[in-house]
Amino acid sequence: MVLSDDALALLRRSIRSVWALELLLLLRRQSDRNWSNADLVRELRGSEVVVQEALVGFLGAGLLVAEADGSHRYRPAAPVLDHWVEEIAQAYATRPSAVIREIFAAPGNKVQVFADSFRFRLND
Repeated sequence: MVLSDDALALLRRSIRSVWALELLLLLRRQSDRNWSNADLVRELRGSEVVVQEALVGFLGAGLLVAEADGSHRYRPAAPVLDHWVEEIAQAYATRPSAVIREIFAAPGNKVQVFADSFRFRLND
């Protein structure tokens, strides 16, 4: 993988789906704009629940700020966070399948947990 350990940790901890990654990259590309949840749902054709879940994760990671009107803006709490997001963006642009594999391989990823529930165990 072409990511630093810190960028990989951010990816695994804070980005739970490819859709969430696309959302984060949109927010980053247009960091001068405040986005309402409705705007994000419309722009990315997502659901309110999925948008809200992703935003909560990004807020917790220090990647966004919530404005008084309920909108969100990409504004990392520290410059190094933006650097790691840039690493992720570059890796996704050049090696998307590798980034997608890392997202789905992250511990606690709901898709991975679901898939693992169908694995056969040697003692079963």
